[in-house]
Amino acid sequence: MGRPELDAFLNRELPARLGVVGTVRRDGSPQVAPVWYRWDGERVTIWADEGRVWVENARRDPRVAFSVQEEGWPFAAVVLRGRAEVETGPGPEINAEIRRITRRYVPEERVEGYAAQWAELRTIVTIHPERITSWASAG
Repeated sequence: MGRPELDAFLNRELPARLGVVGTVRRDGSPQVAPVWYRWDGERVTIWADEGRVWVENARRDPRVAFSVQEEGWPFAAVVLRGRAEVETGPGPEINAEIRRITRRYVPEERVEGYAAQWAELRTIVTIHPERITSWASAG
């Protein structure tokens, strides 16, 4: 994919695609988890529960992989490898990012109510890609 196609693929909304984040467990084995995310053209942000295993893994070892893929033909996909940064706190930047991510998956009129249901979740994981691979067809 060229850059415009990659950005459009990662930014599709309603229905937005899920991402899959991969981390390294303490014993060296892989851990993967489906997640809501947002792509801003330079990095991926994920709203998360600080206690999730994959978040703890990323905090300990920031090497991560992230993928987004279509479920149907032509099975386009994007795979990122990079480093994660984990931030937890009450700040306005985190509040704003939570809402930006939620808007991708929830209709606008339900964003505030949805975010309020999960008010205790105050962690944003940012993936800074070092390598991006993509394809738009299965062959």
